Amino acid sequence: MTSSSDVVWPDAVNFGPDGYLYTAATQIWLSAPLNQGEDTNKAPYLVYRFKPEGEPLIGR
Repeated sequence: MTSSSDVVWPDAVNFGPDGYLYTAATQIWLSAPLNQGEDTNKAPYLVYRFKPEGEPLIGR
C-alpha cells in the first residue's frame, strides 16, 4: 500500500488495465450525516494512482 498525509479516507481500491491501483479519496467525514448535519466537503475530489511493488492478485 501507500502512505501519505495527503491521502484522505481512501476507499474502493481497484486495479486498472494498466497495472496501477486506483483509489478515490472521499471526504465522508465532512458529509452531513457524519458532521452534525452540515455538509462541508469541497472540491477537488481526488483519485490516486500508484504502482504496486509486487504482482497483483486480482480478486483477493
